[in-house]
Amino acid sequence: ACYLESSPKSEQQTMTLSPPPNETEEIAHSHRTQRDDSSDILELSSPSPGDASSGPLVRLTLQKRTLPPWVADQFEGWGERVSLPEWDADEKMSLEEHDDNDNDFLCSSDDDYRQNNGWKGTDLCHSVTSPVRISHYAIQYKDNGGVGTKLTGVAHFTPNAESHSGYCHGGSMTAAMDDVIGWTSFFVTGQCVPWSGFTAQVNVSLRRPIPVGSYLKIVGEITKKEGRKVWISSCLVCGNDDNEVYCTAEGLAILKK
Repeated sequence: ACYLESSPKSEQQTMTLSPPPNETEEIAHSHRTQRDDSSDILELSSPSPGDASSGPLVRLTLQKRTLPPWVADQFEGWGERVSLPEWDADEKMSLEEHDDNDNDFLCSSDDDYRQNNGWKGTDLCHSVTSPVRISHYAIQYKDNGGVGTKLTGVAHFTPNAESHSGYCHGGSMTAAMDDVIGWTSFFVTGQCVPWSGFTAQVNVSLRRPIPVGSYLKIVGEITKKEGRKVWISSCLVCGNDDNEVYCTAEGLAILKK
């Protein structure tokens, strides 16, 4: 079975990279803080709307996060890690997500990169507030970005992605497929060119339900290229067993002129 995050209400035993964390990652107003918290789920509100320095009032539900052992075991074989400033304020350099050292993040959250470069909010799939949070993308090139080039990462399905009791919404699986298809196409030239195209088509097959809290391996692979069109196959699989498939998709991305 796939790795599920631990919960005090569950008797299920899980393996972790180290003892369970006692801190929770928090995001508020584009800045990251960490603190100790004894609960598994934390609800946050932004400062009062009367505070001129604050944005809209929001309430976030965030989960403690410990990457499963298979990430550390496999990551080196996934290729070169993808590092982008629009994600990196929320992503660790190490694979030890419980590390409370602010210097362990790929870039400083104080940079406000997204806000300063035209974005209006957080990334749907690459933020600590994401319902399905994708992280640790790594690229393995084939023929300078040709057929066989593969992007691999970790998809964490949080409680914010829930639909049927205890299971994640099919839309969260589709969003994950859209994300990996689009990003895989950005490597078709043999280097990463972010935002160089758009996902035009995603045909998804939902194979089995995903329990809330699951960490799955997400993979996208270039299968064909003609002009500005790039075809990608993708999947969500159990980290310990590629034959345990939760979702597959065939996608088409169109590169910009």
